[in-house]
Amino acid sequence: MSKTVATCIAETNQAQNMPQENVFFLTLSRKLEDFPNEFLRTARSTSPIQICAIFSTIGPDNLAAVLNLELNNELEKIVAAASNQPVLDFEGFSNQVINTLNVRVCNFAANKGQQFKTSMTMLVIEGDILRVIHVGVTKAVLFRDQRIMLLTEEQTVAHRYVQLGSITADQEKTHPENMNLTQYLGKMPQDGQVQADRKIHLKLKDGDELFLMGLGISRQMPPQMRNQIIAKPVSTENKAKEMIASAVNYGIKSGLTFVDLKVESTFLLPGDAVIGSNLNSDGRVAQQKAKSPEDAYTSFGGGAAAGAKGGEEENTISFVPGRGSDDDDFVPVVNEKKERIMSVVIPLVIFLGCIVLGFGVMFLVFNMKNLIDFDQEETTQTITIGSVLYVINDNTPVYSQNDTNSTIIGYLNRGDVVTLSEETDETFKKVVTGDGKEGYIMSAALSTEDPTIYDETSSEMLEDPTPVPEETTSETTTAAATEATTTTADPAQNTQATTTASETTSETTTEETTTVDPNTVEPGEIPEDTTAAPAEPETPAEPAPADPGTGDAGEV
Repeated sequence: MSKTVATCIAETNQAQNMPQENVFFLTLSRKLEDFPNEFLRTARSTSPIQICAIFSTIGPDNLAAVLNLELNNELEKIVAAASNQPVLDFEGFSNQVINTLNVRVCNFAANKGQQFKTSMTMLVIEGDILRVIHVGVTKAVLFRDQRIMLLTEEQTVAHRYVQLGSITADQEKTHPENMNLTQYLGKMPQDGQVQADRKIHLKLKDGDELFLMGLGISRQMPPQMRNQIIAKPVSTENKAKEMIASAVNYGIKSGLTFVDLKVESTFLLPGDAVIGSNLNSDGRVAQQKAKSPEDAYTSFGGGAAAGAKGGEEENTISFVPGRGSDDDDFVPVVNEKKERIMSVVIPLVIFLGCIVLGFGVMFLVFNMKNLIDFDQEETTQTITIGSVLYVINDNTPVYSQNDTNSTIIGYLNRGDVVTLSEETDETFKKVVTGDGKEGYIMSAALSTEDPTIYDETSSEMLEDPTPVPEETTSETTTAAATEATTTTADPAQNTQATTTASETTSETTTEETTTVDPNTVEPGEIPEDTTAAPAEPETPAEPAPADPGTGDAGEV
């Protein structure tokens, strides 16, 4: 649990038709009898659950003030029920607060025949954990380590334009939609559900100060003047009184509501708990002496006048008490818009970096074998002029020029040998083919190794396809001679046989002449001249007279 001391102060509006405000302070709240006087309360608490809230209602003055009182009464019941729980269910608690109070505002508006829009900012401290429930335009800030941090954003149409980049932050102050709320208590069912901002969830530290501000303090008071007072090392009550006095002196007449809650300790032993606290007291607390003298802090800019002439508004300012002079300017260290952008950019960069890193790791895993050379010896092939290259594809075209659009002078098949005559470029090589033709072949179609050496698809040559002319000639001549020596008794048959033998010999000789291929002759071997002389036609011999003493009449 945390030990806190808090002071709240609320002034009645001195201007008409301005938002009416009220506070819920721990277990105390502003009652009807507290009007129209100043409401000032200071209390200490060590409760496990501590709740402070501020309301600001847009509507007719008297009715808006009465509605704030009803919201306080309704919130007292919800907080009393939550305090009996050993552990706070924040999700359920926040939903109950938003839904119950929204129904209360809607019913009140229906009964009065008027529309009401209520802004609410609530601090919920459970142990040493702070959570914030925010709807509308009221503001909560945290002062820690000499830095002021904004805990809420205005939920208006004009601020939405700023977030979208349509207008600047300076133009938001004078924009006509500056008080047109996008989220508020009092939304009718047809207007949609109330979307409260509940993103703040942080761990408190010793010395943290939390502030709730009405519209007069947060919107009309110069930020530099407000931040100077927040940074002063004085008690919560003195700080609250000085804040309201500075706002009144500046001319602000409405929205003068301020709550200062300081965390004295976030770690308490059971004996440190204050059992008899003054939480139930509604009496006015006397002014307490400041823990540190005011002269220990060097003021920046000299109060209201300096705040009025200050530069750009900054919600997070760095203060260094005891340094500088009265003319020192504020030093902004954190830009709220920049922090919002960085909160989006940094996770996006981390996400993209993880994607790139993961892709790189997967690429290395799947390409490790290609990237790492496991062979110790590196073999480098050098192609020089005169090198013998092999064609790796069938029907590889040979171009007349180093251009695919040039004339094709021939085709080569897989395994054909060419000689490199010129290295023209990376795409083409000038070569000389086996038949002496000179042309260009694409480099991708050539290799230094014969692609047919380990070709499993090629079949071994079982026999030499080259014809043997000697054997063919001998067999043909023998057959012709045999046929030619055959004679018959009939001279006409002898003449016909002789003619047939001559024709057969002539045809055989002609066939031998056409079938002999000089390319099939082995180098160094002189081919035999198998060309036979043309056979001269034989003159048929006169048949000899038959010898009456010979029995064979057909023999010559």
